[in-house]
Amino acid sequence: MDWNWFFSSLSQSSAAIVGIFGAFIITKILSNQAQFGERTARFKSLRAAATKLENSAENLAFAWYVRLMAESQLEKAEDLLDKDDNLTSEDLYAKLRFPPYLARENAIRALQSAKDRREAAAEAERQRIQEMARLQSERRSKLGAAGALASSLGLGGDGFSIPMSHPISRRLSSINNPHAELQKEREAIDALEVEIRHHMRTISDFLEATSSNPESSAAIMWALIMVSALFLVGVVYPLSFMPSPVPWTPALEIHGFWGRVFSLRGMLLIFVSLIFLSALTMFAVMNRRMRYSPDEIRSLEDFTRIETYSKYYAIAEENERVARETAKSL
Repeated sequence: MDWNWFFSSLSQSSAAIVGIFGAFIITKILSNQAQFGERTARFKSLRAAATKLENSAENLAFAWYVRLMAESQLEKAEDLLDKDDNLTSEDLYAKLRFPPYLARENAIRALQSAKDRREAAAEAERQRIQEMARLQSERRSKLGAAGALASSLGLGGDGFSIPMSHPISRRLSSINNPHAELQKEREAIDALEVEIRHHMRTISDFLEATSSNPESSAAIMWALIMVSALFLVGVVYPLSFMPSPVPWTPALEIHGFWGRVFSLRGMLLIFVSLIFLSALTMFAVMNRRMRYSPDEIRSLEDFTRIETYSKYYAIAEENERVARETAKSL
């Protein structure tokens, strides 16, 4: 019985299978490598765009806008207190429209301070009126005594007067209505917020697609291992028996292993195996290295939170959350 045809057919069939699967796997690895390179560059572009938005937020006049709007609302609070002095700071905050970039507790604290100053001023005014009434009473007493003395001395009422002067301080300042500038600044703030939130969603979608390192596939690694095993067992090992004598009975012979290895046939098979396995190892290393850096992922995850761009946007988001919870509880 001639075994040469069997070993030849087995090695050829195995080589065909190895070639088909190997070509598919290598093509997939190269495709993943190209995609990995694009996504790595995408990391840098997304981070650069996020940094640009962060710098744009820093250039906005948040503090100026918040200060002027808060001052305007505090003036309206004075008007409301003139109508109803029993309003609490919470009631005032509900009636007024403070800028969303001012923390709710800070606005309520400012309203309470305004109420306290108003009460202190009212108390001081009452004390001043009482003091003036007391001084006027004493003055009338003294004027009455002086009139009696003047009459006894024969002096007329027109010849005796007490000069009085009241200093008046005036603050001269040019008042410019900043409504147009405030509106322009608010439009810039809102436009930048829309752009930032769109960029945050883009980063979130990108991180969701890359967090599992899809280019570095475990299935590809196992496929490379199986292709290597198939090449050694199905191609190289059968060829090591060829040409086989006729007749010949197959048998596992350990004592003849080294003789086959150091023969010309063995050296050629070893050389081919080393080249093929080296190529598969190279592609396995490529597949293994296509993993995104955890530091890059964490740095990009920071830009999925609004407070990274500006604390004022975070304050507005927190105020909105508190407002929703308050509305649900009512």
